[in-house]
Amino acid sequence: MSFLVSVIKPLAFISLPVIVFRSFAGNSPTVRYYARLGMYVGTMMMVGACSAFVAAGMSLFGRRFDTNYVVARTFHALVWRTLGVQVELEGEAILETRPAVLMLNHQSMLDVLVVGK
Repeated sequence: MSFLVSVIKPLAFISLPVIVFRSFAGNSPTVRYYARLGMYVGTMMMVGACSAFVAAGMSLFGRRFDTNYVVARTFHALVWRTLGVQVELEGEAILETRPAVLMLNHQSMLDVLVVGK
């Protein structure tokens, strides 16, 4: 029983901010925007902080050139699941040809999601 308590109690503390954000976000679009913006930037900072460890681990296994791909896909997966932001690419079949160079104009913070997709 103590094992269940030790697992469920931290999950309850982690889920508390999400419940509070959802209750406030349902009332005001402005609060919803800033809550989602904060979660987006927080997710970006978390993935950015962990990417140094991912890069070190991947270089140990000889996969150092795949680090950007793994970090971008991880960020895309987390944002897609937590915030529900969908990215629709037109001409996705063109991106399947390799090698390829992707250039973004950085007009928004969502450029990272496009690269991750």
